[in-house]
Amino acid sequence: MDVAEPNERRSERRSHLQRHRVKLITVAVLVVFLIALRLTLPLMVKAYVNRALDSSPGYSGHVDDIHLALWRGSYSIIGLEVRQQKSAERTPLFSSPRTELSVLWSGLLQGAVVATIKTYDARLTFAAGHSKNDAQTGRDANWGDVLKKLSPFSIDHFEVVDSEVHYVDRYSDPKVDVYLTHVNGAIDNLTNRELKSGDRVATLHAKALAMDQATLDLDLRVDPYADTPNFDLKLRLLNLEATRMKDFVRAYTLFDPKSGTLDVVIEANAKAGKVDGYVKPLFHNLELLSLKKADKDLNPLHLATDAIGSLLNLVLQNQRKQQLATEVPFSGRIDDPSVDIPSTLLNLLKNAVVKAFEPEFNGSDHASDKADSKSDQKPDAKSDAKSDAK
Repeated sequence: MDVAEPNERRSERRSHLQRHRVKLITVAVLVVFLIALRLTLPLMVKAYVNRALDSSPGYSGHVDDIHLALWRGSYSIIGLEVRQQKSAERTPLFSSPRTELSVLWSGLLQGAVVATIKTYDARLTFAAGHSKNDAQTGRDANWGDVLKKLSPFSIDHFEVVDSEVHYVDRYSDPKVDVYLTHVNGAIDNLTNRELKSGDRVATLHAKALAMDQATLDLDLRVDPYADTPNFDLKLRLLNLEATRMKDFVRAYTLFDPKSGTLDVVIEANAKAGKVDGYVKPLFHNLELLSLKKADKDLNPLHLATDAIGSLLNLVLQNQRKQQLATEVPFSGRIDDPSVDIPSTLLNLLKNAVVKAFEPEFNGSDHASDKADSKSDQKPDAKSDAKSDAK
């Protein structure tokens, strides 16, 4: 008995040590596996994202790096670029130094696992075509499918922060670069959640500075699951200095603006493949021909055109407000709407002799609309940038 008991104890200790050793080895293997997975997962995700960006015919994409935050259910795409092949433009169609994709935790309260995308300092560039190279437009690609591939969940919220949109023409004379900066906006309810709420309308609100100076506001309500375009759009641009569009105007017309400002109001409604709406341009204190500052480089045809334009502006403007304006109604098929020219000419006369148009939406609350107009007349890019940074 005395000899057997120590043997049993030694056997129990040996068995206990073996079990403990097995546990330690299991934990060590698991730790090594998790470390290896953590190190290789960004490379795997990066390869997957690059394949997703290359999946659209006629386009190629690339990312520099992937940063994972598994505890937050998110990952960041660093150095994202999408290029249109056979484009006349060297700048990518879309680029962003940082784009974040993460789980939208508030969606869990509604019984849905959905994702949000947020991109910072992005640049979207459209460009005119030239010779055998195509215009850079981003058409003929299903970007919705690309976004779905980037996230394992349905995307419900898309946000842009302090971004830019450009239209460039490197081959015009003069060269053209028309742009929006400090673009901040978000679109919500992109997923099909009508089973829960009965509402399948996605809403977009965005603000920007046009040519670093004029305020632009955009509101859009759209059904992302309609078979044909179904949306309500409102856009208002206020106090754009005409000289900031000088290169664009000279490249595509015979006019050469010397001074003045421009407001633009647009409303459009589309449903069942048809669209109707209007564009309301309002020029204030427009000057096309300056007798004080003769432009030696201006050719005779431009000079004659500016002289005729100045005469028409003098005759057709509202004299009290020094404003040349009209409302241009359009309607018809969404891919080929027609302009109501008689109504456009009649509205030109109404502004001149009946009542000057205001930069307001038709049927809107005029009091609140005027207050918005006054508050937007003097945009401050620095203050916008500071608020965005906060």
